[in-house]
Amino acid sequence: MELGFLKDNPRSSKAMLTCAIGLAVNFILASAKIFAGWSSGFLSVMGDGFNNLTDMGSIILLMMTFYYAAKPSDKEHPFGHGRLEYINATVMAAIILYVGITLFIESAHKISNPTDTEYSPLIIISLTLGIIGKLFLAWQYKKTGKEINSESFNAYSADSLSDLLSTSSVLAATLVESFFHYHIDGYMGVLMSLVILWTGYTIMKKAVNSIMGSTPDPEIYESIKNCILGCKGVYGVHDLIVHDYGPENHFATAHVELDSSLTFMQSHELSENVTTVLREKLNIQAVIHADPKAVSNPREAEYQRDLEAAIYRSGLPLSYHDFFVQEKEGEIDLSFELALTGYCKLNDGEIYHAISDELRKINPAYHIETMIDRNFISGKIYGND
Repeated sequence: MELGFLKDNPRSSKAMLTCAIGLAVNFILASAKIFAGWSSGFLSVMGDGFNNLTDMGSIILLMMTFYYAAKPSDKEHPFGHGRLEYINATVMAAIILYVGITLFIESAHKISNPTDTEYSPLIIISLTLGIIGKLFLAWQYKKTGKEINSESFNAYSADSLSDLLSTSSVLAATLVESFFHYHIDGYMGVLMSLVILWTGYTIMKKAVNSIMGSTPDPEIYESIKNCILGCKGVYGVHDLIVHDYGPENHFATAHVELDSSLTFMQSHELSENVTTVLREKLNIQAVIHADPKAVSNPREAEYQRDLEAAIYRSGLPLSYHDFFVQEKEGEIDLSFELALTGYCKLNDGEIYHAISDELRKINPAYHIETMIDRNFISGKIYGND
């Protein structure tokens, strides 16, 4: 596999080195625990070793994250290769779930048919080594996460600390069974299988959600929104959609509100500036749609307050955006989009009539044109006849 392009990406190179360290440590821990558990009959120790193997799979996925993030796009994959990580994650999650189910069945059988286990100093040594190894990895992941500003490594650090506590509980169970002759190894094996199953479920859920298209990370969403609002000439932003094509490979579309008195060329220039700022500051490719805002109309704020009052009086869970007003021939044309902020049993047409009726109670001169957004899915435009 050609890795030459990683040389020009210090962030990915640092991540790969840390992942290699994690693989080596987890391989040593898994080998020691599985051998010690197999030779003595302690299933809980073997289960802890299998948990280290699942950690190796997770680290491989993390390595793929940085590998594909650094790999340039090509003609067949113009948006990069990052989404392959999610496909591989589903395969890894399936393997983890299989291991967890198998261990659960074997442990349940041992609870029903307990057998004597053979105490060995190798058990204590392997588990103690596991505690030390996980403590080292937690520190290493945390250090790398801080150096390259990676939340993934911070999460792996937290996972290593939880593994440390899990191994400590297995060590305690081993000592109890060896010195007090209580057969609790099967119960601890069940506990470890549940941990492995939970790990597999978590990875599977996250991978499937990423493939289907899930809500973006709130921090990414807010950083994009704040970056757009910080651009010159932008009065508002809405309908911001973030498209995830893999780690650090995001595209965005957004509607920005610009002064309606601007010429087409001026609006185009400001929109281009927004895309440039997003590309330079956040490394995000963006498509910007310009919406007019009647900045020079001194009565616009009054009309917006009337809309807010109409929404309040309707009692419906709504917010609005893309507000625009035109005054002509004794009529006041209000154009806006509504978005649901909670459950609403009314359909789009009923929502339109409810808001329209409330607005006309305030001012009969209002003519309303609106559309209801449901999770970025726009429907019919009402009032444009």
